[in-house]
Amino acid sequence: MSLKKFSELFINLDSCNSTNKKIGILQNYFSSNEALENSWTIYLLTGKNNKRFISGRSLKTLFSEIYEYPLWLIDSCYLKVGDSAEVISLLLRNVITEKNTKYQDGSLHELLNKSFPELSILKEDEKKLRVKEIWETIPKENLLVINKILTGTFRVGVSIGLITKSIAKLINIDEAIISHRLMGDFIPSEESYKLLIDKKINPSELNYKPYPFLLANTFEKKIIDKSTNDFQFEWKWDGIRIQLIKRSGKVSIWTRGQDLVNKSFPELVEKISSIKDDFVIDGELLVWDFKKSLPLNFSLLQKRINRKAPSRLIQKNLPIIFIAYDILEINGEDQRDSNLEIRRNSLEKHLYNWLNESKEELSNIFKISDLIYPKNWEEVETFKNNSRDNGTEGLVIKNKKSIYTPGRKKGLWWKYKVDPMQLDAVLIYAKGGSGIRAGLYTDYSFALWKDGELIKFASAYSGLNNTEIKELDRWIRQNTIDRFGPVRSVRPEMVFEISFENIQISKRHKSGIAVRFPRITKWRKDKLIKDADTLENAQKLMLNK
Repeated sequence: MSLKKFSELFINLDSCNSTNKKIGILQNYFSSNEALENSWTIYLLTGKNNKRFISGRSLKTLFSEIYEYPLWLIDSCYLKVGDSAEVISLLLRNVITEKNTKYQDGSLHELLNKSFPELSILKEDEKKLRVKEIWETIPKENLLVINKILTGTFRVGVSIGLITKSIAKLINIDEAIISHRLMGDFIPSEESYKLLIDKKINPSELNYKPYPFLLANTFEKKIIDKSTNDFQFEWKWDGIRIQLIKRSGKVSIWTRGQDLVNKSFPELVEKISSIKDDFVIDGELLVWDFKKSLPLNFSLLQKRINRKAPSRLIQKNLPIIFIAYDILEINGEDQRDSNLEIRRNSLEKHLYNWLNESKEELSNIFKISDLIYPKNWEEVETFKNNSRDNGTEGLVIKNKKSIYTPGRKKGLWWKYKVDPMQLDAVLIYAKGGSGIRAGLYTDYSFALWKDGELIKFASAYSGLNNTEIKELDRWIRQNTIDRFGPVRSVRPEMVFEISFENIQISKRHKSGIAVRFPRITKWRKDKLIKDADTLENAQKLMLNK
């Protein structure tokens, strides 16, 4: 399979908005190529572990040095395009003349397994010559794909769901089987692709892999027409969603993002290994304050997951807990087609037995999610509004008859989150966006008052509609008072309502606070900057949350 053919696939997918047409394009592509090339195509399209052979900044620097272009000019072009790979591809069209097509007929396997990895071990001068050779020996229409692969920014409008559907239709097999086979790491090889499309199902082939996760939809008011007795209510924890797997004596901890995190949480692996049964359990992993019986801030959990070999001291200072809320498999028997009520009873029975057998060894790391029993929807609202009292984000509402099926299916689970915290803040900085927002100032920084001074407390880039973004972009350009590279300092005149999920003390920030998931919820044109909130107001939120 040639690089040219893969580039054509990229262009066809990128220019198509129809889901069914994309599935057809993928079917035709997979059916006409060899297994090894198809495996690398899946690897790139899913983007699970795409490597970055050269950073976007390095790519621009290499182009500048090879073709004697000033970096400031390249950066100016980047602000209009918003993607390093794309801007260099466009500039290359003006400076190179094709000499031959050395890389046109090269396979993806050769490029990704040999040619590109070699760049990391080359000296700078050698790397420059190799990149120049690559650029000048491929057809111009392949430049964008090559640069995106080099920088690890290969993105196209194809979800793993579309790949699943296209392969399932291609070989006439249940989508759920393909979806399960694609979970976890997908290592590109002829064998991995042949396993993916094998109609024979061998239970042991998926021994270490998680099931595709069932996801909750945003709360829909129409469900209040039904009785609360039709639903199971649980707290919505702010942790890492994981599947805890024990099969054939081996424990695996998989995140919803399909990362295997055994090394980050060795104490959980050790404790779970003592359980005699095999199982797959869905739940939430949190860093826990055992004295208060409350979860600690999510940022502390990030410290744990970012460490591949946490010391005993870290394990002691940042202790974890796994809160189970669903059982998907027990001793090799798939439970997902049983309704939630049956699965919950099974989970309770087995967890009770495990805790008894372990003589409390598991009780400080393995718990079951508490159920809530509101009598009516008014009580549901009360529970939701008071959820911060026990360190949760709201409620998860589950249809008692729901089976466990992949994805975000309607009518099964809903997340009903507590209303966000809000502060009115002043816009002080703006930065250019990327991708479809290239050429517009769409990344903003906001400040709160402290002793008559505006102190930056958060950055946000979502919440405004396209009309508002363009209007604000014009205002930013007309009211810039200073520049720091791509960042503009603007006149402090605009007030915005900023919403966020949580607030905490932070020694890293001048404001002394950090907020989680900040976004713009309203452009407060009705307010003057003197009406914006103070850091004291933010600290009150922290005390009252």
